[in-house]
Amino acid sequence: HEHIVRLEGFVEDLSKNIVWLIFLWEENGSLKDFAASHDWEIPERLWLIDDVARGVEYLHGRSPPICHGDLKSINVLVTSKCRAVITDFGSARRLSPKDLDTQYTLRWAAPELLMDDKPSLWSDIWALGWIFYEVMTNSIPFQNLQKDSIVIKHVIGAKLPSVTDHTRMSLILGLCSVIIKCWSISPHERPTAEHCRKSISWMVSSVGFCVFEQS
Repeated sequence: HEHIVRLEGFVEDLSKNIVWLIFLWEENGSLKDFAASHDWEIPERLWLIDDVARGVEYLHGRSPPICHGDLKSINVLVTSKCRAVITDFGSARRLSPKDLDTQYTLRWAAPELLMDDKPSLWSDIWALGWIFYEVMTNSIPFQNLQKDSIVIKHVIGAKLPSVTDHTRMSLILGLCSVIIKCWSISPHERPTAEHCRKSISWMVSSVGFCVFEQS
């Protein structure tokens, strides 16, 4: 898929039962760094998050669905053509009755994960909302909070940032609505990846084609 990084190979250590996956590194680095590297306008940022939404929609649409398990802007790369591709599948797995626990990153973790639930498609959607927020604001989740314990209290207590307080976000209320839904405390109240992608693709179609010009 065009928004999933290509697997180049793997290295296996049978004695330790460990496998290392080998993926391409992209010229423009991580989505986090790329989004902050220039003062991109709203259309360019929308194109990037549309790419991510399409990648997640593809993973969740497999049979059985694939849960990434550790979505964040650092785990998305930007190609030389300025297209976003999802990478770092160390936590990814197919959903089945024998699911295993996987690792996640605290600041992007859904509240149910902090209550010891297993990663799911719904926890991916929570993290997807944070990626949208990151790209539009150049801020990681709870950027002003230093202690993990405080972050956990904010997540479980639903003390989330107001997405409309940011100047750029206040100009695209449709995206604000999508992010707020992604951050629903109840997992099953969150939208599907398909719903997110359709909503954002509609926004992208309204702004037209984008050309990333790096000065």
